[in-house]
Amino acid sequence: MKLNTLLIVIVFLITSCTKYEDGPLITFRSKTKRLCKTWSYQSIIYTEQGITVTTNLPKYKMTFNKDGLYFQDDGYTGNWKFSGDVGLEINKHKQNNDTIENIVWEITRLSNKELWLRKNKEEHHFKAD
Repeated sequence: MKLNTLLIVIVFLITSCTKYEDGPLITFRSKTKRLCKTWSYQSIIYTEQGITVTTNLPKYKMTFNKDGLYFQDDGYTGNWKFSGDVGLEINKHKQNNDTIENIVWEITRLSNKELWLRKNKEEHHFKAD
């Protein structure tokens, strides 16, 4: 009886600890450690149309640093921060341009090798380099 109760509690704790819609179910790395690396596009999913695009994707790579700095290899730089449990806010601008672009994403998956972001009924999937 005690073993069954313990198993139920463990399963409940594991499933309730998942912050992101698509996982991972359990991780021992902080979300900052999982995010802070360089990412490349893997696909874009247009959820309303049910279309997945895996070719002709944006070519730039995004790099998140632990100190909150953000870089794209196409000339954009800026800052990033987590917003709530599942939000990721990026403020970026192109060199020699003062216009700041503010983008707020919903993180649906953040593993050591995959980053899935949602905005405006589009999912952008990235893989770690």
